[in-house]
Amino acid sequence: MRRVRWLIIAIPIVIILTIAGIWGMQQSKQQAEQVTVPTKVEGAASKVKPAKKKEVVKKTPRPGWLTQRQAIKQIDQLVNQHHIMGTLLFTTNGPKNVRVRTYGYADASDQVRNTATEAYPLASLQKALTGAVIQHLINEGKLSMTTPLSRFYPDIPYANQITIRELLNHTSGMRMVEHTPNSVLPTEQAQIAFTIKHALSTGNHAYAYTNANFTLLAGVIRKVTHKSYMTALQNVIIKPLGLKHTYAYNDIPGNVVNPASYRLSNGESQGAIISKPLQSSELGCGSLYMSVGDYYKFMYSLQSGDLLSDAGIAELSDHFQTKYAAGIYYQKGGTIRVGGNDNAFHTYYMGTRDARVGVVLFENQGDFSNDNKVANSIQSILMKTENF
Repeated sequence: MRRVRWLIIAIPIVIILTIAGIWGMQQSKQQAEQVTVPTKVEGAASKVKPAKKKEVVKKTPRPGWLTQRQAIKQIDQLVNQHHIMGTLLFTTNGPKNVRVRTYGYADASDQVRNTATEAYPLASLQKALTGAVIQHLINEGKLSMTTPLSRFYPDIPYANQITIRELLNHTSGMRMVEHTPNSVLPTEQAQIAFTIKHALSTGNHAYAYTNANFTLLAGVIRKVTHKSYMTALQNVIIKPLGLKHTYAYNDIPGNVVNPASYRLSNGESQGAIISKPLQSSELGCGSLYMSVGDYYKFMYSLQSGDLLSDAGIAELSDHFQTKYAAGIYYQKGGTIRVGGNDNAFHTYYMGTRDARVGVVLFENQGDFSNDNKVANSIQSILMKTENF
């Protein structure tokens, strides 16, 4: 009887303790979950913050000014109306936001389109590079603007009256019509000798544009540096600026686009002849190929003073007087321009002297005189366009 009574008392106690134990375990588990989970979430939240939605602020152009889209539309229409094929670089904000557009074909027969990085013959735009190397040598004290040509080429008539400055500014008295050699001139020495043979030194120092001045300057560079003209270009400009698409006319890699030139005839593109003998005779003034990007990089570095120093570009430009100096026309209003025409290729650079607004147009089909106006019109469009 006592045993039964003990069991009656013990069993409820055991049941109560069991239930209490189960309840306690559940509470502990819940507490553990409540502590552990939020800690992990907080840690994750500290590493990955929710992305904030950026507010898109649409810029309203100033009255009379263009947006980037409006400017590009006008530029494309202008280029297409004139049936231009080539590559165009332009900017309204210096090197920060350049834009490159391509038009037409590098090779129409094989349907190879012009590209952003292809190199075109520079023609006369090369003169600015030759001038920059000369100023580099002046900065080093190896030349001066008053150094006479007779120091290097004493047999040229009136050489003792011709200065480096006069060669740079086409006031040397040299005259030379464009002669095409019968075959490619194989060396730089041969190219310079060809120019000396066909040039006429008149003693008349009025302005007269001629390639001979810059081929003679290329010869001066060779004599001062005791290296080839191309080596001097590599050392002074190409390597320091990191130019990747700049080549001598006879050293273009086989794996890059090498454009053909065309003339428009009755609405159709007709292939033009590219004379390698002519290019070989234009050392310092038309023997170089370059992309629009490389040329803009050079011009920006030149005009900003980064390449030659502020004092150097001031001296080279003849202190930015309104005239031609060292391969560049300095104009009123703080703008500059350069133009080149060779083998049916046309090249143009226009913009503000600080290169904030810049236009580089390289064509393998077009009309030199008319497209000079096109490039000028593109500059005018950019001058009234908001910064990209």
